[in-house]
Amino acid sequence: MRSPQLSDTERHARHLDGEVWRIQSLYGDRPEPPLREERAALLARRLPEWAVAAGNTAGWVWTGLGKPEPWALICATRPALSPIARTQWHPRAKPLERLELATIRGLRLLARQDCVADLLHHRGEDDVAAAQLYLLTTEDELAQMVSRLREDMNPPARDRARRRVAQVRQWWRDHPVVTR
Repeated sequence: MRSPQLSDTERHARHLDGEVWRIQSLYGDRPEPPLREERAALLARRLPEWAVAAGNTAGWVWTGLGKPEPWALICATRPALSPIARTQWHPRAKPLERLELATIRGLRLLARQDCVADLLHHRGEDDVAAAQLYLLTTEDELAQMVSRLREDMNPPARDRARRRVAQVRQWWRDHPVVTR
């Protein structure tokens, strides 16, 4: 038998009591942070069906680092979203045929490598993007991605990517993986 839906106030009270996990407006069913499939399911319940999670939102699903909000979403250029939907969610329109997408528990999100590309130049906190990049890619993959994308980036995006890559490389130097 399924338990009734709790109000936001009741969920918040359960969070304060240590019974459920919470990050921003998302609540889990347990006190522990959710696993990847559970993170995807949480977002799938919150986002509209047209949404594709990108940037820090997709990075949160893949890595569990950072926060999913503010929502980083993309939508197909065709069919175009209504002006009301665009105002409410602020998605970036992109031709989805050019992107590799993954579906986890009903959530459409950028696949790992396209998520890496989006994190390199999407606006947001550099430390969060770098932490997600650290877990999503390797040194060689990151170098190839940067060289491939550099020409298509405007100067502010190139600067953002440079800062994020420098941070990830520093972490790789400071914290080498010694278990391989």
